[in-house]
Amino acid sequence: MNLIERTIAAVAPRYATKRALARVQFDQVSRAAENMRRLREDNPNFGVNTGEPNDARPSRLVDRATLLRLAYQNPYGRKAIRALLNGTIGWGITGAPKGPKALQNLWTEWTKVSDYRGRLNFYGQQALATRTMFREGDSFIVRRYVKDGKVIPLRIDVLDGGLLDTSKVGENIEEGIEYSVEGIVTGYWFYPARADYRRSRPSFRIPAEDVIHLYEQEEAGQKRGRSVFESVIKKLGDIDEALEADLVRRKIESCFVGFRRINPDWVDEPFGQIQSRGDDLPPAEYFEPGTMTTLAPGEDVQFADPKPAGGLNDALKANLLATAAGVGVTYEHQTGDLSNVNFSSYRAGALEFDATNEERQFNTIIPVLLDRVWEWFCQAAYEFGKTRTPSYEMRWTPPPRKSIDREGDAKADILEMQAGLENRRSLLNSRGIDHDTFMAETKADLTKQQGQGLFYKGDPFTANQAAGGETAPAQGNS
Repeated sequence: MNLIERTIAAVAPRYATKRALARVQFDQVSRAAENMRRLREDNPNFGVNTGEPNDARPSRLVDRATLLRLAYQNPYGRKAIRALLNGTIGWGITGAPKGPKALQNLWTEWTKVSDYRGRLNFYGQQALATRTMFREGDSFIVRRYVKDGKVIPLRIDVLDGGLLDTSKVGENIEEGIEYSVEGIVTGYWFYPARADYRRSRPSFRIPAEDVIHLYEQEEAGQKRGRSVFESVIKKLGDIDEALEADLVRRKIESCFVGFRRINPDWVDEPFGQIQSRGDDLPPAEYFEPGTMTTLAPGEDVQFADPKPAGGLNDALKANLLATAAGVGVTYEHQTGDLSNVNFSSYRAGALEFDATNEERQFNTIIPVLLDRVWEWFCQAAYEFGKTRTPSYEMRWTPPPRKSIDREGDAKADILEMQAGLENRRSLLNSRGIDHDTFMAETKADLTKQQGQGLFYKGDPFTANQAAGGETAPAQGNS
């Protein structure tokens, strides 16, 4: 507020209020006009019917800022990302090294300090890299080394596409990615930091052997990944606009809004002032409890009566169904609405979602991300004298799917094992448990337990019991 406006506010506060309101309205109109100009520049056919369905609506630019807004500000976008992340990573895809005990202990200790930034453990970095891939289409995991690092000096750093120098172009460089003459990626160009004061510094090159470019490849020759929101940006925008319009309508309905109408015959010319009501009071433009106002001759009051738009719930549900299909989750995962499903239909709908997550785990997350990190770990452990060979086998085990009918699922597992259609190893792996580790821990626990004279109903049979001999004595708890 400048000096003139402050002076007016001190002398005539009502007039100053009108000026401020007019200025806000003018700013809103100006912004709307600027947005319309940009829409026309982005879409030359905006407002022109060429027969294409999208000609009647402005196109939304798929940029990183839009994707971030959907992931963080749109409630359905946040819910979809969380459902995808829970189904794919959960608490983390655990690894069981096949090698000496010292190697297993080394891996366990390194997963606690793997983050170059010092914030997450290895399983948190899995979630971060995968969440970034879902949100923006791809993520970058960089191999780094630190001085005097605990366990081994190897660390990994998770970066997003915002740090890739897409302006870097050249003979063999496209959008910050460098290629050989055969089209093989040889390097990536990254900014040193995201902050503007450091972004002015030139980008630097990281060799491809030190970078894992994580994205779901859906076509041959694909260079960058696609966000899960790419096909549903318009749908999510329509949902936001419909909900906002309905909310505004409800706010108007809750208000006692009146519009003053003036008879032109009772307006003085040339100043356009309403004739007096016979007193010196200004015309009332707002209501307070108990207010009684006399209107000037020629004035009338008409009250707003907004009509609700029908079919809002049906339209929202149709858009949410399409959004869930585009993102790759079920409607129930997208919205949390379980009012229209029963137990059987919910389980049937979750089967495809689980199958999609398994495909993503074993075709993208494990071979592209985890196997490469394991190779880096084995190489670093060998180079720094922690192991005797630079290569070991690793078994990755995704977290189990939560069961909503544990008794029924357990009975089915037992029947399949008794019929020879399933084995204990695969069942344990499906529950996120490494078989060999489980058997060793079970044997140690039973030896210690029975050594103290404790026997439980669920204890495994001994060889004598399995052959029909005497059962174990009923000691301890039963």
